[in-house]
Amino acid sequence: MTNCSKAAFTPSGRTAKLAVPAMLASIALALPGASADVVELGASKDNTLIESEFALSLGAASSFYAGRVGPNGGQTLRRGLLAFDIAGAIPAGSTIVSVSLQLRCSKVPAGSPAQSTSLHRTLADWGESTSLAFGGAGAPAEPGDATWTDRYHPDVPWAVAGGEFVEAASGATMVGGIGFYTFASTADMVADVQSWLDDPANNFGWTVRGNEVQPRNVRRFETRESGASSWRPKLVVEFDPPSGNPFDLNGDGNVGGADLTVLLSSWGEPGPADFDGDGIVGGADLAALLAAWTKG
Repeated sequence: MTNCSKAAFTPSGRTAKLAVPAMLASIALALPGASADVVELGASKDNTLIESEFALSLGAASSFYAGRVGPNGGQTLRRGLLAFDIAGAIPAGSTIVSVSLQLRCSKVPAGSPAQSTSLHRTLADWGESTSLAFGGAGAPAEPGDATWTDRYHPDVPWAVAGGEFVEAASGATMVGGIGFYTFASTADMVADVQSWLDDPANNFGWTVRGNEVQPRNVRRFETRESGASSWRPKLVVEFDPPSGNPFDLNGDGNVGGADLTVLLSSWGEPGPADFDGDGIVGGADLAALLAAWTKG
């Protein structure tokens, strides 16, 4: 793996068997010891902004693009969009310690030297619909897709064509040939993820930018729709959980119905209700929460 680092600028679930009650004590005793946790998140949505006089998008494509294309594509720009469900995986009140993003570059123009690729906090919400093409030229946008001019095609425009994002990069990396690249943790990436945890309504993810000056330096990256699960975007977040009752998932001071809802919403997947640390929320976690129940 190569270690390298998407202002306001406005241009399947697994099924676990229910654990027996005898397991509850050991689960509960194991929980308070850890002071920091790590969670790996896949993208919740992704897309490509394609500079064009037409409404084009790549909502359901297995790739997104960042940079300026060559003469065959009119030397126009591509910008990637990536978002992750932070609040759905990390308990409210947690403190983000470090953040890293792994992307897989799957195509580069012949002869193109390594290029800087950067992450910029996106400032407005955007859509991923069913538009599908197998190249960077894109496909006609479907309702709800993000395009160069629309956050949600065809009725909700960006304030300025090309998207709305913080001009200063939160993180950056040099991307050369085909392979995996890691955007190492920075203070700005940590601040972005912390803000998304504290205020989920303003979690619009990152805009991914490549070389936007010289043509034929665009990069293609795998999306959450990639056929190879290991190639999909992966966000790794280390966090300190809030002090207090680990079973109080919604932070209201009680363990009850709202916490049960949080647990069931992530059943079979990683999440804050993975009390026994086996990588998925399942029967043992449900039993542990019920044992800690304080309010209906």
